Amino acid sequence: MTEGDYILGKKPDREIPADKIGKLELPKEDHQAGRGDEASGRNSPFWVKCWSCHQYLTRPLGPPGEQAYTCANCGAVNTI
Repeated sequence: MTEGDYILGKKPDREIPADKIGKLELPKEDHQAGRGDEASGRNSPFWVKCWSCHQYLTRPLGPPGEQAYTCANCGAVNTI
């Protein structure tokens, strides 16, 4: 993954209802090596860097459709 190929998550400045918070996944090894969805011609993963634990997290396809995501590593809510 190249530098800047992600969005930095932000701590929410307001209360976000639980039904408006999506789930992020831990990155899979094949995505880090440049294989997987991108190599098969599908959209590449969308990366988010958690504001709390600074781990890189991903959704399987494209940019997120939700405003907020829960970090799969530490449970912090990240707004995009």
